[in-house]
Amino acid sequence: MTTIVEILAAARALPAEDRARLIHLLWDQVTPDDWAAPSSAWLDEANRRSDAIEAGEMETDDWAHARARARRKAGLSE
Repeated sequence: MTTIVEILAAARALPAEDRARLIHLLWDQVTPDDWAAPSSAWLDEANRRSDAIEAGEMETDDWAHARARARRKAGLSE
């Protein structure tokens, strides 16, 4: 039987385009019922942030700006 470690090693050996295609194909096979439940710490943090946003104590940013900022901080080009 093939182990997850062997499958991961084989996937890592694929060209980037095939790895991206594999991710897409696998993702399509996972339903929300298959997802792991978030930890209580994650839920607490999400609720804290939601409460702060609703109270006007925290501002949000749209995805394009957040992504650009993260890429700059990581030293990646747009």
